[in-house]
Amino acid sequence: MGQQVPAGLLQPLMLAFANKLCVAKPQAIANTLWAVATMGQQMPAGLLQRLLDAFASKLEQAAPQEAKDIVTPQNISNTLWAVATMGQQMPAGLLQQLLDAFASKLEQATPQEVKDTLWAVATMGQRMPEGMLQQLMLAFANKVHLANPQEISNTLWAVATMRQKLRTPQLQQLVDALVSNVQQAAPQAISNTLWAVATMRQQLNPMQLLRMEQALASKSEEAAPQGLANAVWACAKQRYLPQQLLLAPPFGSKLAANQPQELANIAWALAQLGHRDEQIVSFVTEQAQHWDISGTSNDSGVACNAQTLCNICRSVAVLDLQQHVGVVLRLAASLSRYWPGLSLVTEHLCQLHQVHTWLQDFQLGGNHGLQGVLTEQRLHECQETRMAQLKEQQSESV
Repeated sequence: MGQQVPAGLLQPLMLAFANKLCVAKPQAIANTLWAVATMGQQMPAGLLQRLLDAFASKLEQAAPQEAKDIVTPQNISNTLWAVATMGQQMPAGLLQQLLDAFASKLEQATPQEVKDTLWAVATMGQRMPEGMLQQLMLAFANKVHLANPQEISNTLWAVATMRQKLRTPQLQQLVDALVSNVQQAAPQAISNTLWAVATMRQQLNPMQLLRMEQALASKSEEAAPQGLANAVWACAKQRYLPQQLLLAPPFGSKLAANQPQELANIAWALAQLGHRDEQIVSFVTEQAQHWDISGTSNDSGVACNAQTLCNICRSVAVLDLQQHVGVVLRLAASLSRYWPGLSLVTEHLCQLHQVHTWLQDFQLGGNHGLQGVLTEQRLHECQETRMAQLKEQQSESV
């Protein structure tokens, strides 16, 4: 029906329901939580905990012969989904209890229920025990022919968000299932799948990448700018150039709607692939000059971070786009100005050293590299960090 309960009426209804929890069935509790979350409403933490405790208690009390009918996988997955959708957390012990109960009923679970369970755990910022993750993924893979592209994509997104991985055969099975129905997939399902595989540092084959790129390019008018940016970044992680996507008119027209992080990721991807798209890089560097890295709350510009500017500077250097030297020097000057508060990490320092050597090698910007833009101490820090990184890479290759 898609109707809303007035806010003034929801609270009394919830209190009345909570006062009769002793006679409520698990499905009634799960459905109530699901309804509140689906309406986009919130539940006071204390009240939510009462419902969750009652639900968990009824899980324990259900007799074995009743458990199949009284407590279903849908009850459990809906409860987890509702808590995550409301932006709430669940005590670790309670979460594990519900996951154990769900795992014991996997044979009855649908792909959507498995997906919702994984999505909820990921959205709550939690991880799943490795053995349990494999159980759930095996159950999902065995019924993947019943899953739609969105369910497959959300499942992969959840595993990647939890910073976990899939076994290669399972990953290939899920992606093949999505690709076989890719024309019915929403743009977000395609871009999220690409993002998930890249985030898990796993590989797709060229045909899978081509099919997904073609489908996303054909649907790019409907795609969110962030989704397109994420797809390009993910393809670069796979060392695959998404030429059709980059040339799709909506890709260029939606660049301006991206946040600094997404634009920097696009520039990074072009550099990673050695693809000199001067129009895109020119747009990114032009935008970057108006970004604010100060970390203050003023309105001087769109906020960005050190990684964003370092990625753009390095991308210009790698692609040898010498016409943007002036922009690179200005961005480096911004980094220098706020250096103490930026928490620069190894990757950032190495990128700046790469920019410095590029400027020197091609005698650009006065043939001084970043001298005068960064202090001698900071340049030395960049150089030492880069040398240490190279030594580490050499030792790993032996």
